[in-house]
Amino acid sequence: MIGLFRWMYGYVKFSFTGGFSENFLTECFSDGIEIRDVRRTDEGFVAYCNLKTYKKLHRYAFRHGGKVRIIKKRGLPIILLPLKNRIGFFVGMLAFVVIISFLSCFVWNVEIVGNDRISETSISSYLENHNLKRGVMWSSVERDAICWDMMSEFDDLSWVHINKIGTTARVEINETRLADKDGDKDKLKGINVFRKELEVVAYREQKDIAVKEIRTYKRIHFFSLDIPLYLKKETGEISQQSEKYLTVKGIVLPIGITEYEERFLTSSSKTLTDKELLELAERKLKYQEQEQFDGFEIINKTQKHKMDEDKCVMTSSYIIRRK
Repeated sequence: MIGLFRWMYGYVKFSFTGGFSENFLTECFSDGIEIRDVRRTDEGFVAYCNLKTYKKLHRYAFRHGGKVRIIKKRGLPIILLPLKNRIGFFVGMLAFVVIISFLSCFVWNVEIVGNDRISETSISSYLENHNLKRGVMWSSVERDAICWDMMSEFDDLSWVHINKIGTTARVEINETRLADKDGDKDKLKGINVFRKELEVVAYREQKDIAVKEIRTYKRIHFFSLDIPLYLKKETGEISQQSEKYLTVKGIVLPIGITEYEERFLTSSSKTLTDKELLELAERKLKYQEQEQFDGFEIINKTQKHKMDEDKCVMTSSYIIRRK
């Protein structure tokens, strides 16, 4: 620490030659002038002192028939000396410190960890609605209140905490353990064959939907400011949203753009024939089989259907076993 303070204040290594070294040192010490690390040479001695002290040594050396000369200079004042007349440099340094301090007051990134069953999209939307998002000031974020409200809102949450890590808000989540809803799991150990029934409904009147128009809207985000690049926004039948933020060395800054894509649809009706209606019901049933019987093998299948003017109801019974 002493060496650090000496470097901050600046120091010099000087030599004393051509006079009475003992008398020079004695008078300096008597007057309280600090000189350290004195080493004798053939012509006198060398020593160290700070910059202000060195300016006083010339008259002491003159009184004792010698002279002092700087051998080397070290310290922060020596480095900054060439910049003494460059006011812009110091103003820039001050502005940089102020800007960095100001930016550290904002949330630059929201990180969600520990979620499994709860989707990250649901958590992000909830946090944004409670004023925890990129660009908001830390002072406006009520972390404890958000945590308690989240545990009340999400049944699968047993514990949540929001940590402040620099400019990153890390939302740490602990989910509740799922109870064994399949109560017959232990009873079915060793039983590989099951009976299952599926039913699907296909309607004769079908709508053919096509995209009529696609409109794109953009908003610029600059910290807590949202600047729309449109005068009026219309919401279509299908809405998509994409966000792009400025990233510097892996750190996401609260500066970016959000693009909204609104799709407007048009629909036309079509009445299926009996054959087409039956094929549609079979496709639906096939899809249900693939979804429900993944990991099982169908041993036997009994299928029947009932058709009227509006719809076709197809029912199928299965005997399945584990693969």
